[in-house]
Amino acid sequence: MKYLLTLAAAIAMPPAAIAAKPGVDAFFDAMAISVAPGQQSRYVVGDNLAGYFEGYTQSHDRGAGYTIKNASVFEGYATLVNGVANERAQSSEQVLPYGHRVRHAGGALEEMALLSKQHALAIRLANPADAMLTVQTLFKDPGAISRDGDVVLIAPAGASGLFTAIAADQPFVVDAALTLRSAHAVRSMTVVVAFGDSAAQASGRAQALAKADPIGAERKALYEALTKSYLSTSDADYNKALNWAKAASRMFVVEEFGTGIWAGLPWFRDNWGRDTFIALPGTLLVSGQFDDARAVLANFARYQNLRQPRDKDYGRIPNRVSASDKTIYNTVDGTPWMLREAFEYIQYSGDKAFARQMYELALPYFDGAIANYADQDGLLAHDAADTWMDARIDNRAPWSERGPRAVEIQALWHTALKTGAWLATQAGDHAKARQWNALAGKAQRSFLKLYWDGRIMADRLRGDASRDTRVRPNQLMLVSIPFADFVPPRVQARVTRNAVSELLYPYGIASLSQNDPYFHPRHENPDFHHKDAAYHQGSIWGWNAGFTVTALNKFGYQDLAWKLSRNLGQQILGLGTLGNMSELLDALPGDDGTLKPSGTWAQSWSVAEYARNGYQDYVGFRPRLLDNTLAFVPAIPAAWSQFYAALPFGADERIEVDFQRVGKQQQWQLRLHGGAQRKVAFSILNDDKSRSQLAFDLAPGQAATLVTGGGKATVNGKPLALRAQQASYAADIGELVFQTPKRYRAGDFPMLESKDVLKGIVERRQYR
Repeated sequence: MKYLLTLAAAIAMPPAAIAAKPGVDAFFDAMAISVAPGQQSRYVVGDNLAGYFEGYTQSHDRGAGYTIKNASVFEGYATLVNGVANERAQSSEQVLPYGHRVRHAGGALEEMALLSKQHALAIRLANPADAMLTVQTLFKDPGAISRDGDVVLIAPAGASGLFTAIAADQPFVVDAALTLRSAHAVRSMTVVVAFGDSAAQASGRAQALAKADPIGAERKALYEALTKSYLSTSDADYNKALNWAKAASRMFVVEEFGTGIWAGLPWFRDNWGRDTFIALPGTLLVSGQFDDARAVLANFARYQNLRQPRDKDYGRIPNRVSASDKTIYNTVDGTPWMLREAFEYIQYSGDKAFARQMYELALPYFDGAIANYADQDGLLAHDAADTWMDARIDNRAPWSERGPRAVEIQALWHTALKTGAWLATQAGDHAKARQWNALAGKAQRSFLKLYWDGRIMADRLRGDASRDTRVRPNQLMLVSIPFADFVPPRVQARVTRNAVSELLYPYGIASLSQNDPYFHPRHENPDFHHKDAAYHQGSIWGWNAGFTVTALNKFGYQDLAWKLSRNLGQQILGLGTLGNMSELLDALPGDDGTLKPSGTWAQSWSVAEYARNGYQDYVGFRPRLLDNTLAFVPAIPAAWSQFYAALPFGADERIEVDFQRVGKQQQWQLRLHGGAQRKVAFSILNDDKSRSQLAFDLAPGQAATLVTGGGKATVNGKPLALRAQQASYAADIGELVFQTPKRYRAGDFPMLESKDVLKGIVERRQYR
């Protein structure tokens, strides 16, 4: 099938030598996504405050331009050399994680960067020889224009309420169309467009930036952020996609409502509780941005529902924090996800002092959850549309009934209770620790009996306690919880087999089996249904690939996971918004094999999970600083002959890894930087897909060479004891391959037999 050839074909190339971090120029040159003349593709960069720039390659003004909050403040720009326009549609263009650059036929080079945390952008035009250089700034509806010395000022107009200032690093003349031309022939001119709440603020910002090297400074700062953690494998395409996923996820970190993470662009520019904490590890933990991670957690805690008198949502964090709507709390999993990521943050950073703040959040949360939602089995009940599958018909009945007890909610509930018990122990509240641990044990005992029949895992329990066995990916979240196993490993293995065999395509995992009568093959299909009917009834959600890779790698199926990651990487680099991932894909490709992105055109948790997989699931780095351990649970694809990684943790500490595959052996060279002596623990995958444990101590500045293979291990040439950790479940799982998508023929799918079939089922209360 064509989509397999288009997305899955690897570029044949010999393994490249793996080096430590490249320099700034080499790093961005490797990341640049080149676009042929005439190709218009969307790209987007963020300012990490409350704005983003949406542009299109080969176009001066297509796209929203620079949007701050909900107002477009800058449309785009054009350039001229000696009065002759540079035709971008005929030029070679490269998209970069801070903006773009265009090389024109005459040798002129233009580059635009949105400047992080500056409310400003910079445009640089360079020419091989001295020339009159012109930058034409484009505004849809500028306010009153004036000039104050070296600065052009534009009064607020429209909804933004912001003043605009334009400055340059060369003397210039400007006309009424806001076209800036160098006052004399030069080889380079940089123009800064800055915004502020007052004319003085905007003017000062523009002049200060113009006097410096704003684009160079932005490149350096972004380079430092993106390479604080670093992974370079023998697959150059994967490296490029991984770095783009890190850059894209970083773009969503904003300050609009306090430090937070936007869910998606263009219409999810809010801080959603569930989305924020699903995205947090891939956005801020694997990248070593621990201060930001703490700030996100602390900021969300400010919005916890502590209203009196107590309501049914007491103790929850919001479903959504928004400037335009009231804060709402209709999410059952937002607070469990937050507690899970608070614990993971503490494990990465060693910040035990933060545990007290999270304990203060846990107390009212568990009070409310136990009083309002815990049932007689110790499980967590919830409303029908309060999980991540939350779409409703006209804000009423759910399109995808998940109540009252969804499978992944119970795994999250168990994790939240275990996290809460640990937090209580740290605070000296041993009574609460015992209570919450006891409830976690009760939930665990009840769960297996109610959800698992020895063959199939239920996606939810209905109100009458019957099991809904529709095949959805949610069951895979049973495999990826951070504490000890919620369900036995053999059950996890069979769950992995069942879900992957039925749902996993080469390009992503479906939200519902294509063999289910409720399956919708396309998201937007207005001849047959509203798009929300298909939202969780077959559509491919990018973030679901994250826990799928985690599950596959746990049981030694990393080569299938790797094929999926390679294909997702091709999507990041060439499908839809360049350098980013959409919210969704249609479940089935088009007749020509092409994939269709849908939903938001840039989605935070999609790229965040791609980044997380690289560090946590392939390299397998999962620090446990609470017991002074740097844990590795690697699952190295056979295609990786070597890799280099720099892995941050703690307070400016890191461990460097240089991996080589030598025959059937794996050689790990490890060096610890900063801090104190640490225990290094490995969970090694054996040839039969079982796992064995080993551990050794490593001091700062010390190097160790670990060699594993053939059931043996040595450190610096000395034999090391291996202990059995996880049995092989290859016999339970068997061979796993991608599902073959059906062809799209409307008559083959019950939901397309007539208009609004699913809506009728829901409204007649016949949804099962």
